[in-house]
Amino acid sequence: MFKLEIETGGAAFRDEDGESLDPNATEVLRILWDVICKLEARHTDGSVMDVNGNKVGRWSYE
Repeated sequence: MFKLEIETGGAAFRDEDGESLDPNATEVLRILWDVICKLEARHTDGSVMDVNGNKVGRWSYE
């Protein structure tokens, strides 16, 4: 089972005006690529950090 949880309430997930979610999901895509790299390195779980260094979730692969 693969689980990924990302809390998207922070500024890193907002568009330029800071009020709406980024319609391009730029930060979500960056996080997904980070998790992919960790899976390729044979990690099986970890924290999810946003571009500002905030912990915004967890992922695991069992």
